[in-house]
Amino acid sequence: MNIEKDLLKLKQCLNERKKSLTLDEIYSLLNWSPKFKKENREIIESWIEAGEIVKNNKGRYNTPENVGIVKGVFSVVKNKFAFVDTETEGIFIPRRDFNGALNGDTVLARITESKFEKGKKEGEVYKILKRERDTVVGILSKRKDFGFVVPTHSFGQDIYIPKKFLKMAGDGDLVLVKIDFWGDKTRKPEGKIIEKLGNPLDSDVMIEALIKRTGLNPEFPEEVLKEARSISQTISSEELQGRRDLRNLPIITIDGADAKDLDDAVYAEKLQNGNYRLIVSIADVSHYIKEGTALDKEALKRGNSVYLVDRVLPMLPKEISNGICSLNPNEDKLTFTCDMEITPEGRVVSADTYKSVIKTAFRMTYDNVNKIFEGDEEITKEYESIKDMCFTMLELSKIIRDVKYKRGSIDFELPEIQVVLDENKKVEYLRRRDRGEAEKVIEDFMIEANEAVAEKLFWLEIPSIYRTHEKPDSERIEALNDVLGKFGYRIHSAEGIHPKKFQAIIEDSKEKGLSLIVHKMILMALKQARYTPENVGHFGLASSYYTHFTSPIRRYSDLMIHRILGSVLHGYPKEKYIKKLEETLGGICLAISKTERDAMKAEEESVKIKVVEFMLDKVGEVFKGTITGFSNRKVFIETDELVECMWDVTNSPHYYEFDEINYIMTDKDNGAVYSLGDRLDVIVVRSDMAELEIEVAPYTEEFMTGLRR
Repeated sequence: MNIEKDLLKLKQCLNERKKSLTLDEIYSLLNWSPKFKKENREIIESWIEAGEIVKNNKGRYNTPENVGIVKGVFSVVKNKFAFVDTETEGIFIPRRDFNGALNGDTVLARITESKFEKGKKEGEVYKILKRERDTVVGILSKRKDFGFVVPTHSFGQDIYIPKKFLKMAGDGDLVLVKIDFWGDKTRKPEGKIIEKLGNPLDSDVMIEALIKRTGLNPEFPEEVLKEARSISQTISSEELQGRRDLRNLPIITIDGADAKDLDDAVYAEKLQNGNYRLIVSIADVSHYIKEGTALDKEALKRGNSVYLVDRVLPMLPKEISNGICSLNPNEDKLTFTCDMEITPEGRVVSADTYKSVIKTAFRMTYDNVNKIFEGDEEITKEYESIKDMCFTMLELSKIIRDVKYKRGSIDFELPEIQVVLDENKKVEYLRRRDRGEAEKVIEDFMIEANEAVAEKLFWLEIPSIYRTHEKPDSERIEALNDVLGKFGYRIHSAEGIHPKKFQAIIEDSKEKGLSLIVHKMILMALKQARYTPENVGHFGLASSYYTHFTSPIRRYSDLMIHRILGSVLHGYPKEKYIKKLEETLGGICLAISKTERDAMKAEEESVKIKVVEFMLDKVGEVFKGTITGFSNRKVFIETDELVECMWDVTNSPHYYEFDEINYIMTDKDNGAVYSLGDRLDVIVVRSDMAELEIEVAPYTEEFMTGLRR
């Protein structure tokens, strides 16, 4: 008996027949002997447990897909809703239908029709197949003979803690709980406290809890560190063999002032024929991190570096990320270069890729390059030797940007909050993160290099990793139209849709002062970019070929691209290597797409923790804000300082009603109407570290009088 082959045969049969089978029919199909009834049932049960097949209440069996059930990874978004990510799509899961699933769990989800929007599909967690982890973070509520922990994230239920497992934790402490029993219809989940984390009102404690809860690891295993320390921090003459020497060029890095892992350097010049030469040289991490080593396995496990508000959890140890691979100034560094010739019209006429050695002339910051562009005399004098090159870069960047704009690339210029911390890691102030010309130059150059590399690999017909962004489906467009219609915009059809349509709406919304709302609505309607072995293009960039090549220190995808690109430098790779890529790239893409999503959530939550703490002593203060969304009982507001808040209308003295069709909240007592994009003054009434929520209320004389009553 070959169990794997039998399972494949059964699933193929079920998918062809579209009909559920009885146990006897399965035994007959697979030629299983009835003498081994117990063993046969155990195999069937193992298939059900793994989510390969499902059993209905009539005792018949089918594949999950045939009965409206999908298998995927449960992914929570801002603790409000979730998606079950399959290989092809993400199924929306409302908060009420989590059914005990936690972020990262592998689940089966039943496809249902939305209870609120007719014709819209969503899902509910039907079965949890595999837990991502068995620990939960929450706040302890202690009683005489027991306790219970209220989770600080999506779990759905309190966790019962027997007295003997309370440890030394006190009432109100933030704790880490190991779940021993996940609960059922009659009993709550049960567990034991394995670590006291501290005060839940302390943001440092909350971020430590976030790291533990999400399974992020600040420390590297000793075997990984041993390998990292064994790598020489100097370059031998042998390592320079076969590399193009670019050390005579004034190549520079341009990064944020606090960046330590400098993995990209740039150079530009105007050629005699009127074209531009653009060099993008990237740290040659693949030279140091060999496939199958402990360093490589750990990098794949992490998938990417995670940039929390107060620290970096790197993909690679600092000996590599900040040391030998970081393109520090005036040091010889091994790089992988994309060397392009671009016409004044922005057409790439050649793109050569090769291994190289560079010595960066300056470690430039965005601030200083922007000051050069603005004519700052002191900074310009300091960097006089590269001043002209900086302006050549700006000139070329604008040409590249214009080409991207004309083809329909969507430029989301949503303002971003920057949390500035003091030496004690407390919030000193909040500000908008600026995106000046220097930031745009680097963004334009990196996109150009990524596209050039992707196109080269595509036409070489070698298996690769692509950064793909699929077109939005018709359901998302329909939902988007319901909102955009309130502002006079409409996407006429999802069929043959082009990003230029979104671009035109965004441009128009800027002129009408609706940019924030329209940007956010469109961003929510678009699918999330991911990594795939198939090239389906990048919708948001209006790009036919796109990959990630420019950040191998902090993204495993880029490290893989360097390896693949390196394999074709001296001819086409062997069939064995091609076959290996075909077998492994799918799994790698799924893994790094997941770690990227997890990192983004952790990064957002770490910022939220600091912002909520910052707002604790702002209760009673008044801020100006804009309405950005609604739910049945809440109005979502963003202050001018980019702080996301909510107004719970059920806590108000008046009765409010949400109109889903017109997307407005109406005060039924006085007729006041609140719409998307409305500006209003709000007063902070609560900043909650446990819920990571900032509650506000409209600051009007009538409203405040009602509250005082």
